[in-house]
Amino acid sequence: MRPPYPPSPERSAELRRRFAEEARSERPDLSTLCLLVGAEADGELDEAALDAAQVELDRLAGLLPFRPPGPRAWALALRELLGERMGFHGAPGDYQRLESSLLHEVLVRRRGLPILLSVVWMEV
Repeated sequence: MRPPYPPSPERSAELRRRFAEEARSERPDLSTLCLLVGAEADGELDEAALDAAQVELDRLAGLLPFRPPGPRAWALALRELLGERMGFHGAPGDYQRLESSLLHEVLVRRRGLPILLSVVWMEV
């Protein structure tokens, strides 16, 4: 990953406004909030890239079996899809790397901090 650079001051203000608006909404969207934080850290994350990350989460969700019967079946289906088939995992050696903390990078690299992996699991 190339070293990220912050967005312009205008873009940063817009991202922060959107984050505050989303956080105050009746049902805040966790993936949107994480992606907006990522856009604050990575100035190259534009609207198309934000949309692409959301599309990837939707694509992954579409790969799950239809209505597994019960919580345990859901958990097993998620583990099989995300952990085994798609290869999402933690990598302690990467935990100090910024991209391990950015949802859009975790979706591309398939590895990241456990808290970001849990966001993927929850959003899928």
